[in-house]
Amino acid sequence: LSDNPQKEIIKNINQAEAFINIAMYIFTDREIAIPLVKARERGVRVRLYLDQDQVDYKYSQSRFLVQKGIKTRISTNNYIMHNKFAIIDNRILLTGSYNWTFSANRRNDENLMVIDDPEIIARYQNQFEKLWFDKFSLERTRTLYQIAKVNFPFLSTTSPKPEAQTININSASLEELISILQISEPLARKIIALREELGGFKEPQALTQLPEITNLEWQEWKEERIIINVK
Repeated sequence: LSDNPQKEIIKNINQAEAFINIAMYIFTDREIAIPLVKARERGVRVRLYLDQDQVDYKYSQSRFLVQKGIKTRISTNNYIMHNKFAIIDNRILLTGSYNWTFSANRRNDENLMVIDDPEIIARYQNQFEKLWFDKFSLERTRTLYQIAKVNFPFLSTTSPKPEAQTININSASLEELISILQISEPLARKIIALREELGGFKEPQALTQLPEITNLEWQEWKEERIIINVK
């Protein structure tokens, strides 16, 4: 249980090496938003899932984060999407009463739990995947991108599809892994270390031996038309 939730959240965001998956009811704290942007700039995949009110709420960080290239989806829930959790690298779970807001930081009595239990993290990761894939509103998400004046490339049937790229994960260099898979340098180094340990990958799915590579990564590579092979 943390005495200074905002400081703890920022510390863990700064330590992220592969991904940050966030489901947050209200997100208005720019001091947390900026480290998320920096995480994305160093190759961390950041995903943000928000309540419907965050589309046009005056103080929401949603438009700022969309403008900075962070993938964001809006809940289908017509009442309240009240989750407040973040999963970092399948290694840490942040959850509790704490919304990522100025008020939570400066005014309220709140709690934040930092959990490293793999079973609990797995359950939250499964919940995030259900929200991300099955309980997002295409219409609300598109509206957010329109308000932010940002192209809506993913989930769109009209946008031109990206050119297919193929990568051989048994021969790819560090730089190729980073640029083609769009991952961070620490994760690319882990892929190379695992490749050396296994004496080469027998199949692409062997990458999932790394806890940082989940169903979400596979789905995004598919959407981005990245073809992974081992020969």
